[in-house]
Order: sequence, then structure tokens, then C-alpha cells
Amino acid sequence: MATSNSQGVAVRLGDSALTGVRGAAVRAVAHPVAKRTRWTEEQVRTVLGLLLVAYSLYRVLRPVVRAARERP
Repeated sequence: MATSNSQGVAVRLGDSALTGVRGAAVRAVAHPVAKRTRWTEEQVRTVLGLLLVAYSLYRVLRPVVRAARERP
């Protein structure tokens, strides 16, 4: 349940990262985690999806930044 536009964007971005095997794994984990915490299943999926997006960006941008620094 998004209460503001920025939260809605975060939810959509997090959910869009959950495709394929990673998405299946997150969906399998989201319900048990939600049962043991005060977060909803949607919030758990969103957080895990955003973490996957952040990690993917790190993996893509790290070599680019390293190459730019080593450039003569």
C-alpha cells in the first residue's frame, strides 16, 4: 500500500527487479520473513528488490569508475 507517489515508485522499482530465479527466490522468502517481522510481504519484496537493483548498479558502475580513474 503506497501512501505517496515516491513510495509507489520505490515499490514498482523493487518489484520490477524480481524476475526470473531471483524473483522466485525473493517471493519464496518474503512470506516467512513477513510472518516473523512487522513488515508486510509487499514491503519485504520491495526492500529485497531494491537491494538487488542497488547491487546490480554497483556491479555495473564499479568497473566504469575504476576504468575512468586509471585512464591517463
